[in-house]
Amino acid sequence: MPVPRLYPCVAEIPAAIGKTQTEHFNSGDEYIYWPSQTETAPVNTSAKTLDETMRENFREGGFTVVGERELYMEVMDTATGLVWMSAAPVQPADFEALALDDPLVKLGIGRAAMDRAAFHYSPGASGKPVRERIIDGRLFINVAAPQAQKPPVVPGGPIEISVDKAHLIGFAAGRTVAILSLPEGDFVEVVGDAGADDTLILPEGARLRRIDLGQPWVVSLPNPTRTFFWFGQQLRSFQGPVTLPEL
Repeated sequence: MPVPRLYPCVAEIPAAIGKTQTEHFNSGDEYIYWPSQTETAPVNTSAKTLDETMRENFREGGFTVVGERELYMEVMDTATGLVWMSAAPVQPADFEALALDDPLVKLGIGRAAMDRAAFHYSPGASGKPVRERIIDGRLFINVAAPQAQKPPVVPGGPIEISVDKAHLIGFAAGRTVAILSLPEGDFVEVVGDAGADDTLILPEGARLRRIDLGQPWVVSLPNPTRTFFWFGQQLRSFQGPVTLPEL
C-alpha cells in the first residue's frame, strides 16, 4: 500500500502579478517567485527487510544463529535425547576433530538452506531462554528433541522424524527455494542444497518444485515439526508443513 508523503514536493516558479497562470508574460510584467506543489510518484516504504521480519517474529529468550547458508554440526545427549547444534558455522575438519565425552555422540554436519535462523526456546522449555552449553570449547545450543521415527516407505527414500523444536527460519527476497509437496502439505528445504535434488528418491505421491521469492519469507515451523531426512554423502532435509507465500 502506498505511504502518504509527510510533506509535498515544493518548487518555486515565477508568477505574474495580476495575471492567471494561463496568461502569457509580456515585457514589463511584474512577477514574484511562488511556491508550487508538484506531484511525484509515491514511494512505497512498506516493504520490510528479512532481518526486520525476523525480529518481528522473534520471541524474547530466543537465540539467533550466527551465519547464513553455512555448515553446522549437531550432537546428541543419549541420556536425555536432546540434540545440540553448534551456535556458529564450522568446517568439516571441525566435526572430524570434535572430541566428546559420554553420553554425547556425533549426529552429523549439514549446510543450512535458509538465510536466517533462530530458535524461540529449547524443547520442553517454552518461555525460558534457549539452553546453552560448551562442548569441546565451542558454544552449542539445545535445538531439538527427536520423537517418533518412520523408516523409508520406498527403498532409498527419506526417513521421517517428528521433532520437538521451535524453529524460526527466513529466506531472502530473490531466492529460489525448493519445496517438497505431498498430498497432505508442503515442506520447505531446511538442510542441504538443491544440487543433487534430481537424484532424491521421493516419498509416495511427492514431487519437488521450486518457488521464486519476490519478498522475504519468514516461517515459524510447526511444533512438532514433521521432517524428511536423506542421510547420504550430502545431508538433505525438508520440513513443515508450511504455508507457502503468495507469489
